Amino acid sequence: MYGQNGRIGLLVPSVNTVVEPEFSRMIPNSINVYAARMRNQRSDVDDSKAMLQHVERAADELGSAHADVIAFACTASSFVEGVEGENDLRDRIERAGEAKAVTTSGSVAGALRTLGIQRVAVATPYPDELNVLEKQFLEDEGIEVLTIAGMDIVDAFSIGKVTPEETYEFARRVWRDDADGLFISCTNLRTIDVLARLEAELKVPVVSSNLATCWGCLRALGHQDPIDGYGSLLSERLDA
Repeated sequence: MYGQNGRIGLLVPSVNTVVEPEFSRMIPNSINVYAARMRNQRSDVDDSKAMLQHVERAADELGSAHADVIAFACTASSFVEGVEGENDLRDRIERAGEAKAVTTSGSVAGALRTLGIQRVAVATPYPDELNVLEKQFLEDEGIEVLTIAGMDIVDAFSIGKVTPEETYEFARRVWRDDADGLFISCTNLRTIDVLARLEAELKVPVVSSNLATCWGCLRALGHQDPIDGYGSLLSERLDA
């Protein structure tokens, strides 16, 4: 049977074309990924909240496939209702899917703390209304956001069209030398091809939404073997 060392269920925004391919590249062959989709269209506050209406249905579908862990693989919808909303979201997934649950925003906060990042620079594809809420979420989690800037992409499908090189160049523009880490937000933004390059150049840990979500899932499965090529979070801190 596929997934003998673990089955990861992904709750994926319907327009997202990036998280599944990036997950498939990062995880070991003995772990498999299965997805259920949640209808969305726009990268804004109202649509991010509306997508939460699909959680129980999608988590139940993944639960029927006996997923060992279910990840809510969207950054904005997991921070849009704050820290308490993120906690409630995990509870809803666990009840509906009868499995361990992680969210992207919760995994990001955990990854930043694990890497010792106290002051972070944040690059996003979002408009300002989401950036304001993401900054508040991270600071409520005890992480100082020195700067946050977005690409102002409102059509959520179009975020997946941004090339890794464009992501790299934007992240370099957002970076501040007084930060001790860089976070690149959004599970529909292509990031994993530039994480190791950015870490080597900036000399600090670099985290993306898909990297953090993958880390959270692997930790929930008890997987501790290092995975190289995607930055220090997976190569050094899986056992944290």
